[in-house]
Order: sequence, then C-alpha cells, then structure tokens
Amino acid sequence: MPGIREYLLKLEYNLMLGGGRWVADFNESFWKFSFNEVIFEMMVCGGMRPKGFALSKLASTLLMPNYHAACFAYPDDPGLKRLPVMLKAVQRYMKEQEIQWSWVVIPCESAFSPQARTSLEKNEARDLGIALVNLQTQEIVTSHSYIGRRMGRYINTFK
Repeated sequence: MPGIREYLLKLEYNLMLGGGRWVADFNESFWKFSFNEVIFEMMVCGGMRPKGFALSKLASTLLMPNYHAACFAYPDDPGLKRLPVMLKAVQRYMKEQEIQWSWVVIPCESAFSPQARTSLEKNEARDLGIALVNLQTQEIVTSHSYIGRRMGRYINTFK
C-alpha cells in the first residue's frame, strides 16, 4: 500500500510525463501550494495546446485554443469536512488564473464516509472533476461530471 506522498509523486509523474500528456501539457508542479488559506499538498498545471514540430506546431497555434488546466491534491480528509471551503478556493483560483477546467484529487489512507460519497455526487460543477482515492483498497470514486468521469484513468497509479 503506497503512502500519500508516494501516491502523489506517482500522480505528478503520470500527469507530467505519462498518460496525462494526452489530456494537457502539464508543465508546472507546486508542492504545499497555498491559496485562500487552503493548503494543497500538490498542484500541477499547464495548457492544452499541443506542441509539435514545424507544420503541426503551426496548425496547433492557428486551430487549437490554449485552454489552461490544473490538478489539485488535497490529502487526508476522509469525511470531506473542508470540501466546500476547498472547492470555493479552487474555483476562485480557476477564475483568477483563467483556468478552464480542473481536477481535485483527495487521497486518503482510510475509507471514506458514506456522507463523503454523497457530497461528491451532489457536486454539479461542470468544469471541475473530483476524485476520492482510497489508498488502502485502491478504490477511486469520481464525481459525475464529464471531467470527473474521464479523470479516473489518469489518476490511477496503482498499476
């Protein structure tokens, strides 16, 4: 069973150098990232404009919008007591930095409460995907938004 630190290191690697490259060009990583009195263990951000050489670079510059994306990690909150405060901070950061969509990953070394799962299902933000990651059972529960449903394969580092 990996600890939270090991999981986040694998997640950072997967987003920046692994399968996450197909989603966005995550090129910046911050540890102990603080915003609005909320301290995230890790934050990875980048853009969605693909890089290339010659013609592909020209085509991506002319045809693709450069959306910005981010992934926030907020560990060890199995009851999700600080979820509303954390989500408000994430959405405010997204607005200030003009980020179009974000993932919020909440890894924990114990089981999540049933209330945590229901509060996750109640989240209706379309530009935000939330995932609960139980490191003990290697279970990942995501929010029902499109971004939340798609994030499961990229944050699964248990393989």
